[in-house]
Order: sequence, then C-alpha cells, then structure tokens
Amino acid sequence: MCSRTHLVAGRGGVVTVKILFVCTANSCRSPMAELYFNHLARKTKHTVQAFSAGIYADDGVPLSRAAAAVMNEQGIDSSNFTSTAFTPKRAAQYDLLVGMTRTHAALMRHIAPEARERVRTLVPGEDVPDPAGGSVEDYRKVFDFMRPFLKQLLTDSYNPTQGE
Repeated sequence: MCSRTHLVAGRGGVVTVKILFVCTANSCRSPMAELYFNHLARKTKHTVQAFSAGIYADDGVPLSRAAAAVMNEQGIDSSNFTSTAFTPKRAAQYDLLVGMTRTHAALMRHIAPEARERVRTLVPGEDVPDPAGGSVEDYRKVFDFMRPFLKQLLTDSYNPTQGE
C-alpha cells in the first residue's frame, strides 16, 4: 500500500500529482476532501491536484447541502461540484487513490486491480465516519477529523518545481 506520493520531474519539467478521493456516493466525504485539498494546494507551489469519485455514485449529482455549507464556512465554492462514479478507467488516470474507509480501499482494489498498489486510506488504520443524513454539525465534525490528514497528504505529495 502506498504511504506517500512523491513524483520528481525530470530535467526542469514539472509533474502534477493527481489524487482521487473515493467514498460511497461522492456527495459528502470525498468531495469535501477534494475541494479542501485543492483549496490548500492553490495556496502553495505544490504541483498536485485532487478529484473525487464514489464507489456507488451516479454521475452528475450535486454536493449534499450540509457538505456545501461546511465548504462555504471554509470560503470554498462548491456550486459547480457534481458526483462521479469510480471506474477502472478513472482509476487509471490517477497517481494515488485515497479511500475514506478501509472498505472503500478494498472495493477500489477489487474494481480496479491494476491500481492496487496506488490505493490507500486517508487515515491509516481508521475509517472516516459517514455523515450522510446528519446535521451540518455532523458534517463539520467529519471535515474537522479529515483536515489534518489532508494537510499531511498535501505535504507528502509535494513536488517542487525544478530549479527553485
């Protein structure tokens, strides 16, 4: 299992590390991870970009209202977000696949066995709780739980521009 993602560009080139966060329906946990991670990355010189998908997601569903409210509290616009289903073809496009739970990681390995070595969980040995159907406060607690692990993942995936 991958514990870090660190790609080095060759001869002055820059490699963008692409990370896919995965949960169940791609309507709360993985989108909050994607949106917040990209928000953090834009504030740095990190050459990394996050996306998200859901094991059982339907394409095109908007972010849950409670997750959107939590993102809004962070100053993050989520109005253009729509869900995406996890598929082997999508898995092949990413350097790192990050499940919100150990079950998500196992399902990703089953659905996309060729990506097996690029799968990990956000929180080693723990699952990110599912706030679906809960209050905004429930979503806020889940976001606050994920936040330090997302910051650490950004640090771990840092790819400095060559020559700087």
